[in-house]
Amino acid sequence: MQKTLLLILIFACSFGFSQKKSSKDFDLLLKKSEIDQKKALWFQDLPQYNEDSTDYYFEKSKKMLQHYPAFFGLELAKIYYNQSYFYSLTNTLSSSDSLAKIGWSHLGKCPKRNKNQQFEYDFLTHWSLVKRKKGENKESLELFSKAILIANDFKTEEQKAKVFADKGNFYQRTTISNEQKYALSYLQKSCFFYEKLGAKNRPNELNLVYSALIGYYTERNVDSLFYYSNKMHSILKYIKAPQKHAWYYACLGRDLITYPLNGAKTIPPEQYNKGKAYIIKALDILEKYKIEKNTINPYAYGLLADLYMNEKKYDLAIINYEKSYQGYKLLNDDKGASDINMFIAKAYHKKCDLTTALQYYTQYFNKTIKFEKEANERGLRESELQVNLLQQEKEINQKENQLYLFLVLLVIIFIILTLLIRNFRLKQKSNKKLAELNDNLETKNHLLDAKNAENELLLREIHHRVKNNLEVVSSLLALQSAQIDDATTKDAMTEGQNRVNSIGIVHQKLYQGTNLGAVEMKDYFLNLSESILDSFGAEQRINLKLAMENLDLDIDTAVPLGLIVNELLTNCIKYAFPKGEKGTITIKLQKQDNNILRLEVADNGVGKSGITHGTGFGGQLVSLLTQQLNGTMTEESQDGTILIFDFKLKKTA
Repeated sequence: MQKTLLLILIFACSFGFSQKKSSKDFDLLLKKSEIDQKKALWFQDLPQYNEDSTDYYFEKSKKMLQHYPAFFGLELAKIYYNQSYFYSLTNTLSSSDSLAKIGWSHLGKCPKRNKNQQFEYDFLTHWSLVKRKKGENKESLELFSKAILIANDFKTEEQKAKVFADKGNFYQRTTISNEQKYALSYLQKSCFFYEKLGAKNRPNELNLVYSALIGYYTERNVDSLFYYSNKMHSILKYIKAPQKHAWYYACLGRDLITYPLNGAKTIPPEQYNKGKAYIIKALDILEKYKIEKNTINPYAYGLLADLYMNEKKYDLAIINYEKSYQGYKLLNDDKGASDINMFIAKAYHKKCDLTTALQYYTQYFNKTIKFEKEANERGLRESELQVNLLQQEKEINQKENQLYLFLVLLVIIFIILTLLIRNFRLKQKSNKKLAELNDNLETKNHLLDAKNAENELLLREIHHRVKNNLEVVSSLLALQSAQIDDATTKDAMTEGQNRVNSIGIVHQKLYQGTNLGAVEMKDYFLNLSESILDSFGAEQRINLKLAMENLDLDIDTAVPLGLIVNELLTNCIKYAFPKGEKGTITIKLQKQDNNILRLEVADNGVGKSGITHGTGFGGQLVSLLTQQLNGTMTEESQDGTILIFDFKLKKTA
């Protein structure tokens, strides 16, 4: 029995000593990891910036702790967060996203006593921004919503200023006018607080706010844009990341070559040269620190190429466009690289190298069709998912609020029956909690409104892209026509180009107008007619009259009407006024009481247009389009020719 007790005592002492030694080993391991992590952070900053060294020491600091995740969960989460943030600066977004995911899993395994709300909030807002840069808007919105829930418990002024800055930055990136109002308010509140603390104490926070304000005022207010650009310049000496310096100089150079200062109508040469020098300076910073994987690189080369295009130095423009193209390919941004092909095509076009220009136009056109189809399908799916998600969360919150309110009322009734004095204090407490819940619900409503507005913006973008693609087709037809000598074939190509333009103008009116479902016909006919007269060089000899009121029609009606008017105007110019004679063409369009839409096209030419005989393609096209719109056509000869069309409109539901 004594031997057994002795063995137990020896084992207990040995276990105690081993535990004590293990704790010391863990402390030593953590200190070594912290030293390596500091080295990794040191190599992120100017002037010793080195991507390879930063990555090496991050990996080394993780390797020391990864064998004991249960002990070092929070420390590992912080290392992965810092490494993910660094990768987001180098634009390695997929790696940044993966690191954030691993870091968050470590944070989720930490005991509640070790958790830090501020760190969790910073982690989620950073991860949300990475997702948004990757185009994963649904995931970004979910992460940002979780961060806002955590922020409801923040008490200090500095914590609230950080939340204002993050909200302002998030809303500013939506590019939606309603959300922009909230963005400006949040950013101004945050800016006021951090400026009181001073740039030296809070340079990174002010950098975030100034960057967002510069983005907000771009294309809005030139004075405010350069005001915050100067503010940004004043804090650059405290900013250690070279990418942020390059971003500043690239944006400043872009703004100087875009916006005249001091009320000038044009940009003076000294301002132009200064802007060009800043763009080159941004590229020099990236080259000096061997930063290749960054969106600033191809963007700045594109800006420089644009300048050379303006200076008619087409060979230099092509060289820099090619560098921009290679930069986008390095980032796996096939869409950006494809768009650069269009600019290269324009440069070759200016050089009169039509064969090479046509090759690049064709590459751009083929890629664009594929990208737009994929992007539109993905965007619509993501938008639908986000709207559904927010709607579900809104309904759940409403039910929770109703249940909570019911419970509060029961408590209030009970308190009234027992202690009237305590009722006042409990009511104050419940009102405070209800206000916090309403605050949270208001934030989510803002996010839901933002996604609905993004859907409208997406639809406008679709019409814009269709118009751009039709312009590319028109340009291709023009290039092909320039290489044709036969007059008949050349006229046919011109007429085909006009038909494409007539459809393109419809999509232009849709994305420019306030009503995405209808086209204002008077303005459309005016633009269409001017385009056709210009294509035949008949602006001076043909007097065009539009005898009609403002009338909105849906796209399914507007496009066939545009094609009909295109054919009739073309026919009038060619046959009603032979040998360059002058004359007048009148177009009337009105909706009658019996749900009939009447179109009249009249000229005072030689008479008998021949369009109704259907012998040519134009006549056949008019006949088919008239049938498509359930219409009839009559022709009258009276001081020229009058063509009258009556279309039976579909009754609106």
